[in-house]
Amino acid sequence: MIPYYSWTTIPLGPLTIQVWGLFVALGILLSLWVIKKRSVYNKISVELLYDIVLWTLVGGFIGARLVHIVAYEPSYFLAQPLEMFKIWHGGLSSFGGFFGAAVGFFWYTKKKRLSSAQIYQIANELGFAAVFGWMVGRVGCAMIHDHWGVPCSCPFAIATPSGGRLDMALLEIIALIPLAIWLYVQRHSQKFSYFFLPIILVYYGVLRFVLDFFRAIDLGGSDVRYFGLTPGQYSAIVVVGLGIFLLSSTVKPNKV
Repeated sequence: MIPYYSWTTIPLGPLTIQVWGLFVALGILLSLWVIKKRSVYNKISVELLYDIVLWTLVGGFIGARLVHIVAYEPSYFLAQPLEMFKIWHGGLSSFGGFFGAAVGFFWYTKKKRLSSAQIYQIANELGFAAVFGWMVGRVGCAMIHDHWGVPCSCPFAIATPSGGRLDMALLEIIALIPLAIWLYVQRHSQKFSYFFLPIILVYYGVLRFVLDFFRAIDLGGSDVRYFGLTPGQYSAIVVVGLGIFLLSSTVKPNKV
């Protein structure tokens, strides 16, 4: 098993940096760097991409918070409504972030009156970049252990003081490595590059659906279940369906 560790804050004199927030910020910066590199190769306006990313991030954070409040801890936030605004206390839904980001993305791209093919091409590029940034952001989750799994004595389990237990963020990072390697190898592929987004959606949706069966159910704050499935699993089904739909699309990309 992996020795137990926990790294939650970095004290810098009078300032205290939250490790989770630091890695989220590093993940965003990495994705922006990848977007810039890809924009040069694909001859897409990087200024347009950065504007879209801004509204995508705004929608993502709002969606992540709202879905967490409604789907995971509604009674807690109804009893303490001011806590809804204290995002530094934690409580963001990854799939809520995805759906909120999609709303921000489509709102801004429609405002710019981009064609369907242009919107798809940009979404495809953002999806490619997001995988690498997402993995870095998940490192923050793995450092603070905010997604515990079931007790386990397997090699990837964390040897906590109370026994071995899976860390779902760590498992997600490990499971995303093959996808990240494949994306990097195929980054200039004429055969696959147009289908990065749907492949990512199907891969991640299936991954999350399976992994959520191993989330803890015996700890305080464990993910709520609805008819035996987590909110993340229901979202994963939607994401996989969307990915399959996009894989069957015949729309061809245009340069932006």
